[in-house]
Amino acid sequence: MQEGFHGSDIEAVAARYGIDEKEIISFSSNVNPLGLSKAFRTQAAAVLDCITGYPERDYASLRKALSSYTGVSPSHIIPGNGSTELISGFAKCFENCRALIVAPAYSEYVRSVCLAGGTVSFFELEEKENFEFDAQKLAAAIDDETDIVIICNPVNPTSTALSNTELEKILQKAGDCGAVVLVDETYVEFCDMDRFSCAALTEKYDDLFVIRSMSKFFSCPGLRVGYAMTKNEKLIKKLESLRDPWSVSSFSEKAAVILLSDSEHIRASAGYIDEERRRVCALLDELEGFGLKYYRPCANFVLCRIDNEKKSATGLFEFCIKRKLMIRDCTGYGSLDGRFFRFCFMDEKSDDLLISAIREYLAE
Repeated sequence: MQEGFHGSDIEAVAARYGIDEKEIISFSSNVNPLGLSKAFRTQAAAVLDCITGYPERDYASLRKALSSYTGVSPSHIIPGNGSTELISGFAKCFENCRALIVAPAYSEYVRSVCLAGGTVSFFELEEKENFEFDAQKLAAAIDDETDIVIICNPVNPTSTALSNTELEKILQKAGDCGAVVLVDETYVEFCDMDRFSCAALTEKYDDLFVIRSMSKFFSCPGLRVGYAMTKNEKLIKKLESLRDPWSVSSFSEKAAVILLSDSEHIRASAGYIDEERRRVCALLDELEGFGLKYYRPCANFVLCRIDNEKKSATGLFEFCIKRKLMIRDCTGYGSLDGRFFRFCFMDEKSDDLLISAIREYLAE
């Protein structure tokens, strides 16, 4: 395991291996390979003067843009400083709670719950079921002792997802037990939105809290913009009371509005990932004879398992980084052992280089 390396820690990796960070192709951070939209690049300079003033206290313009994008009422949208601020704020609203978290999972869920004095239990997606969701099993795991349920959908790092139809089974059981469900949709825009997004369900279920980050799909992690959607007025009021004012900067607010308006880039990004996902999966099919298994991805990344006792994810990481290709070693990622690794889809040339490196490593 490359301990201490986050998916974005190119600087640390470059320093350890003596590589120019600009030469590293990162398959680890799961950011849209098409990069920033042309609209943003051409319009960003025109809004720079906004930093001479404070952002709107209620972020009316941003909430209006997000409403147009998601179809959710502006009054039910809460902008935040990335999804991390909203995850932390949500947990603070349920101090000393009992949380059920679908795993493997982003470590920030556990950290936020524990910092708020809560306790955590896990609903583990099973490898023998290809990490697919079983909505009935998950619903059965929710009981009267459960205060909140946290689901990343699609799941990082498995790239498997729960359909909005199946999610309703979870919401109905949670409602019966008095639990609130947080769904983290950071990667949902890389998927079939009609099937997997539950944004529309926030207008139907009072106990649903949906979080999205703009970092990955819009390729702007440095802006630190995320947002939550819920019609639970009590929860909105409590969350707002716990937050510092102006957590989203003036420039980030303006930039987000521009990014959300570029429908051409949004369509191109979703279309490219869909095509490249199919292409890369076809290439991975050819590696099964080399002792590689992968799990059918819904998002813009794929989880793989090495089935060769002489090989490991850490070994593959070392092999690839020497070729200036950076994957994510998933050793110790929740219940995942030293055979699992993850990579996101980049441009065709880069993806072909990585697949060739994986083949070469497995064939050694």
